[in-house]
Amino acid sequence: MENFQRGRNEWQMLELPDGITTSEGNWYHITRDGIENYVPGLLKEFPLERIIREADAWVKSSDGLALMLYFFLVYAMVNPLIATGISLLFYVAWYFNTSVFVNVTATPIAKILNNDGFVYTLSAIFLIGMTFNDFISGLGITIDFSAVWYGLGLFFLYKVGLLGMLVKFMLSKTSGKKAISRQDRILNMLLIRYGMKVGSLTGKVQEMEKELIRVANYHKTKKKK
Repeated sequence: MENFQRGRNEWQMLELPDGITTSEGNWYHITRDGIENYVPGLLKEFPLERIIREADAWVKSSDGLALMLYFFLVYAMVNPLIATGISLLFYVAWYFNTSVFVNVTATPIAKILNNDGFVYTLSAIFLIGMTFNDFISGLGITIDFSAVWYGLGLFFLYKVGLLGMLVKFMLSKTSGKKAISRQDRILNMLLIRYGMKVGSLTGKVQEMEKELIRVANYHKTKKKK
């Protein structure tokens, strides 16, 4: 517990009897032993901390990707309001389908976009660039100043996590008892990808997914009691 709490800016994970939680606020309903049974031998090849940290990065990837998409569209001289709409739609689409895109090769990109220092620096550069129209107009780029305010609004929604909290709240009201959480689906896919990579995937994917849903729902029911 002490290691988990030390340094609020440092990524931490904590193993509990019924799952794994991280300093990003994510809860995974599977244990070290569960992962070992799920994909035998995987943790001998890759540390548990690495896998969980990568899962965290994928969970938050919708924030960084949607924000970077907005800046790209604005600098491509798309109307700021339209760029904002596209960014929000992309966020929602990616949020609900992240597990489909999870793969080991693209994980470094997800980790970079999960790095606050990287996102803050790049966002500051883009926003400052928008305020100096004389400079960017020399590059053949014309941006409406309103793009700055839209950009700041999106930055607040994505990086502070307000949009994510709103989506989670809505899901909590509509999801059924057997619905598996987003972070569990993402970790599940990451484990499958790693299992394929090391050749230690022994069971059928559908059977593995059913087992993960069973375990997740067991822990949820146990918590309510």
